[in-house]
Amino acid sequence: MTGITRRKFLQSSAVGAAGLGLMGTNINRSLASIKRNFSHVSSLPRRQSSLTVAHIAQQMSAQSDQRTLKGWEDWLAAAGLSWDVTVSNAEGSPETLSAMIEDAVSRKVDAIVVTFGTLTAAQGALQSVAAAGIPLITVDSGYYPPALCDIASNNYTMGAQMTSYMVQSLLGAGKTEPNICTITANFHHGTRKRGKVRDAVLSENENIKVAGDQVIQYDGFFETTLNTVNDWLNRFGGEIDAIWCPWDEPAMAASQALLSFGKTVKDTIVVAADGHPPAVELMADADYTMVATCAQAFELWGALAASFIDEIVGKGRPAAEVVPVPQIDFPAPFIVKGVNLPETGKMPWDTVDFYTQFMNQAKGQVGA
Repeated sequence: MTGITRRKFLQSSAVGAAGLGLMGTNINRSLASIKRNFSHVSSLPRRQSSLTVAHIAQQMSAQSDQRTLKGWEDWLAAAGLSWDVTVSNAEGSPETLSAMIEDAVSRKVDAIVVTFGTLTAAQGALQSVAAAGIPLITVDSGYYPPALCDIASNNYTMGAQMTSYMVQSLLGAGKTEPNICTITANFHHGTRKRGKVRDAVLSENENIKVAGDQVIQYDGFFETTLNTVNDWLNRFGGEIDAIWCPWDEPAMAASQALLSFGKTVKDTIVVAADGHPPAVELMADADYTMVATCAQAFELWGALAASFIDEIVGKGRPAAEVVPVPQIDFPAPFIVKGVNLPETGKMPWDTVDFYTQFMNQAKGQVGA
């Protein structure tokens, strides 16, 4: 099993391939109404319809960056706009990201978008953006001035949902003193925040023993997680009740290791976040060990970033009028195996949140 890579796993998985296909085919349908949804923002005529925009990604090999760019492109197509967009990939390097921002400033672009950036190392570049007065929108990079806003989900909320559900599931299964293992990712503010909330929740549940923890980096995360879980299974004799993962793809690696060891969801559960279609598709399998994820609306983040730039730069509206707060927290529906998996043809973020279903049920009964 140690020879399996993330790429080989996704390519060899028919369900994974179907999920990736869903990203390519159904995103267009899901986002077909983007232009209509945002048409109410303003009826002002565009002062500029041909903008020059720098779209800078921290790691374009990540599904999150890819899906955000897809939403951006679909919004532009739906709006009938042909901006001159330069897409750059920092390939995971904070230093390269900073240099790309500086380059965008030197080119005097009309706007800059940074997705999933490590901006702690880009303070000098951000000062250059501020001095040039170029509108900057960031996506899941944490809020750093002079950005007009950062668009993301609330990672504290997601960390709480993931961990609380894991605790509740173990308790519901009668496992009063369970053993769990955790995968930690500190290289991104979002996964770091989820991990900190995880630790806070576990501190209030001292009956749960954390038998092992592995810190991963983005490079090689799939193989590292796969090998780590295999090691844990051998060391602990398979006695692992749950594995907490910072996002879906390490959860897929953990689930693959568990299944290869002969474990099913009846033995070990895995929780994660992001709601990537390949992972959610796999959750439909009865034995698959991944049981919960938070579905982030990456495509809509890209669409909203484009909409904001169109309103502020294209139509000349005041930024404070268009962007009321510096942090735009999108809902990320909590998805649970066997309960609220998305219907065929729907993106995971388009499903009804797990707990909202109970509220809707109660509201229906009250109104009956």
